[in-house]
Amino acid sequence: MGGSTSKLKRWMSNGVDGTEQCQRPVKKLATPFVYTRRGSMYFDEDGDVAHEFYEEIPPLRRGVKATMRRILTNLTPQGEVRLPFPCLHVDFPIVLYQDS
Repeated sequence: MGGSTSKLKRWMSNGVDGTEQCQRPVKKLATPFVYTRRGSMYFDEDGDVAHEFYEEIPPLRRGVKATMRRILTNLTPQGEVRLPFPCLHVDFPIVLYQDS
């Protein structure tokens, strides 16, 4: 998904070392949910948002179609985009179970 859960690193320990139980508490600093993602669109100098921008090049000769050239300059990335609802992070080691 490419999203981020939080800026803190997630440290989890299972509390088991060999055969006996450790008395160390389990640290949970992150959530399994993803709230933001990196945007895939760009802003141009007019403030329009799109995946790609093109400009029309007029033909030099009569009877030839106009060509479209991609604009690659003066574009700024969209940045972080908030998701409409949280999603589960793909790398979070958790088992989901629902008893029906």
